[in-house]
Amino acid sequence: MNVLVYNGAGASPDSVKHTVSTLRRLLEPLYAVCTVNAKVLQTEPWEGKTSAVVFPGGADLPYVKECASVIPQLKKYVSKQGGSFIGFCAGGYFATDFVEFAVGDPLLEVFGKRDLKFYPGIGRGPAFHGFKYNSEAGARAVTLRLPNGDEFKTYYNGGGVFANADRYENVEVLAHYAEPLDVPHSEKAQTPGAAVVLCKVGKGRALLTGPHPEYVPRLLQRMHDHEYNESMVNILGEHEVARLKFLKDALTRVGLHCNSNFADRIAPSLTPLLLMSPSKPQLLSEFERNLEGADVCIKEDIVTLKGNTDNFQIYKGYANYEAASSELLDQEPDEASKSIIISTSDEPYAPRTLTPNFDTKKYYKYLNPQTSVGSLLMYGEVITSSSALLNNNRKLLSLFPDTSMLHVGTIQVSGRGRGGNTWINPKGISASTACVNVPLASPRTGRPISIVFVQYIAMLAYCKAILGYAPGFEDLPVRIKWPNDLYALRPDYYFSKNITLTGKGLSGYTVPLDELEPAFVKISGLLVNTSFFNNKYSLLLGCGLNVSHDGPTTSLNTWVKLLNAEREKCNMPLLPEVEVEKLQALYMNNLDFILKEFVDNGVDRMLPEYYNLWLHTNQIVTLTDHQNIRAKLVGITKDYGLLIAKELVPGTNTQFTGNVYELQPDGNSFDIFKGLISKKVT
Repeated sequence: MNVLVYNGAGASPDSVKHTVSTLRRLLEPLYAVCTVNAKVLQTEPWEGKTSAVVFPGGADLPYVKECASVIPQLKKYVSKQGGSFIGFCAGGYFATDFVEFAVGDPLLEVFGKRDLKFYPGIGRGPAFHGFKYNSEAGARAVTLRLPNGDEFKTYYNGGGVFANADRYENVEVLAHYAEPLDVPHSEKAQTPGAAVVLCKVGKGRALLTGPHPEYVPRLLQRMHDHEYNESMVNILGEHEVARLKFLKDALTRVGLHCNSNFADRIAPSLTPLLLMSPSKPQLLSEFERNLEGADVCIKEDIVTLKGNTDNFQIYKGYANYEAASSELLDQEPDEASKSIIISTSDEPYAPRTLTPNFDTKKYYKYLNPQTSVGSLLMYGEVITSSSALLNNNRKLLSLFPDTSMLHVGTIQVSGRGRGGNTWINPKGISASTACVNVPLASPRTGRPISIVFVQYIAMLAYCKAILGYAPGFEDLPVRIKWPNDLYALRPDYYFSKNITLTGKGLSGYTVPLDELEPAFVKISGLLVNTSFFNNKYSLLLGCGLNVSHDGPTTSLNTWVKLLNAEREKCNMPLLPEVEVEKLQALYMNNLDFILKEFVDNGVDRMLPEYYNLWLHTNQIVTLTDHQNIRAKLVGITKDYGLLIAKELVPGTNTQFTGNVYELQPDGNSFDIFKGLISKKVT
């Protein structure tokens, strides 16, 4: 399940950073913590896969404007569907019935009704004088007092008090301000101000705060502000364990499950990126020649390349690993200069001591010598985002030889997805981005190439790599969701239906189309970034696949264990566990082969394989932007890769009216669980 953190108009970048950091520390791997904007909340089918929606600190009025169309969804999600809402500071104001902020101050005053109304009273603030937008001038370490009398200090900057909280039956105060406030907050004398409240809203709950218990002291130390208060940060550091314990208890009260070992879960430092090509050393030579011709600075054999958004320090030889690694220690991942180490002929593979989670020699063992894609490997134990690093730094990307590079990371700390989502990929999630180049027209036939099919090709290649991993893997219940997501059967559905899969191959167990929601769960998604230069398309195919992570969905190795339990009963040889290195190599082999076939001959050979592995054969859907007509999916157009839906005669599932609809992959939200296809709002 997901925990979605709003990152759109009104959200402070620092607040988003602190919120995501703390929630990941407390909630992952039990939940996937990712960021979304208002468009995603409005257009994507997120409710059934989300345990909580979080609005961080920032400014309340932009929330009101940007999320006006989303508010009815949020209210329904919480009150009717039992979801959870969490609002920190501005997010807390946003969820009240009425906001009174800096009343009487012509520069700061905000005064008015709010529509969420999770807290039925007034959010009034600032609780303490001195607040300035985009400044630390009014920041302080405030003391919060818990119902049991315990106290701890946490960060505060402009937050409010929940006025007269003791008046409302559906409101429980989880923490009071221990100090006198600068605004009225209760009709009862001597009643302390409510700083953190838990509101019961229909079937769901809302956790709202005035201060910032989500703020991380070590991240505050990196803030560049002339009002920065070092003594305040030191005080907050002394209360770090109490802060995390309070927030863990609060998140548990809102219905989330938290890590028991959160104290040890700190975001890791980045590690150097190791660049190698033992099977085709000429690719490294070409990269180095391109680097010499680029605008670089060379000092003491270290090449510094200024990318579009990141700087890169490039070393030659693994003997420089310690020096390269020390430059990254305790640095903010998105702000640090990245280190790249180019392998030498003496050490063509990365030493295992530097790559304990990925055996580069094993990867090349399974990579076909004729394969182009992935023959140049750039690996990092801890990276920002395999996709964003390359997409945001086209200067670096342009230095790699065409259709050769694969970027792999074991842990991603700034993963990217569609709609601007960000998340952390822990160990067990195979994160990679393949760089491919495609000509405008086929050199063999002269026909223009429709690159929309590359997303289909990539997911088909990954699916084939999984099912062809070893004998018996054809029984894994893994299928493609249009256009480029990979889904697997849910283990709980498998057990509830007493399903057996061994020996059934691709026919497997046929899930009724109206049971796709309980039956299948996403284990992989593809993000394609496309640009055009040197008279050809340049595509980055970013993919994260759950190989062995015990997270909120399921994994390939979970299914290996389930199938082995079946095979053991039949006295059949057991399946091997999936190794990331071999799987990545097989993915590259399949991608290279299918892509070359596509460039030479078009989609005729690829589409039947894609249909054989997708979830949607003969699926009946409702076209909500066409008067809710019912239609059956019959395939994909061969020119632009549009989904083909034939309209059904009302009351039948087999007779057609003759009307045919073609739907764009990037212009429609397709919820296979609800059977709906509708245009996205742009």
